[in-house]
Amino acid sequence: MGCSTTVVKYLVFFFNLIFAIAGAAVLGVGVLLKLKNNDIQNFIPEKYHLGLPPVLLIIIGSIIFVTAFFGCCGAIKENTCMLTTFAIILLTLLIIQVAVGAYAFLQVGDAQDLRSSVRQVVEKEFLQYNTSKTSQQEFDFLQEFLQCCGVEDSSDWKWQDGKVPNSCCSSKTDCTTISHDVYRRGCAESAYKWFKNGLDLLGILAIAVASIEIIGAIFALCLSSSIKNQIRREAYA
Repeated sequence: MGCSTTVVKYLVFFFNLIFAIAGAAVLGVGVLLKLKNNDIQNFIPEKYHLGLPPVLLIIIGSIIFVTAFFGCCGAIKENTCMLTTFAIILLTLLIIQVAVGAYAFLQVGDAQDLRSSVRQVVEKEFLQYNTSKTSQQEFDFLQEFLQCCGVEDSSDWKWQDGKVPNSCCSSKTDCTTISHDVYRRGCAESAYKWFKNGLDLLGILAIAVASIEIIGAIFALCLSSSIKNQIRREAYA
């Protein structure tokens, strides 16, 4: 085997280690976002389908992690079939990830619409706080999770003596609008930023991993071609 082929072989092996790490990272982020989205599922505007990208990340991360095995084995054993399969899978994932990244960025693109949609959902749950036990539990969780209070701020709670839900304070006891530990941020804006940051992360992560996959697919195809050429030369020698 020529020197250049050997270099490409170890480059493919090296990139597969990166793929394995990247796959684990994508999987981990997908699981984390999925768990967090489940916690505040009722505050996700339905038209944005924000529960879908984390599921796609979990699937893509798992496939990348497994696919790295084909690349490593193909490179070490110089198996052209495994290398070609590896490259095809990477290119397929590349298309899917670009679609996921584009979807995330498009959702964030109309920031005003996303902000307005999130605000409507938060306001709905807020207005049902005193009439629905479920809404009360969900809004309390939202305030604790995002460390926010009310829709705009703590003054939205028109309770007697300036009292607000204990979920509005870090101490969780005797909470009022003038408590030193009352959360100052409103939940509408806090929820919007949470979803927007999540979509930004999905888009950036999908495109970043896709960029690595392009290089890996090119190296795998180059190595496969180099091995085939070497076999032909040896056959005619």
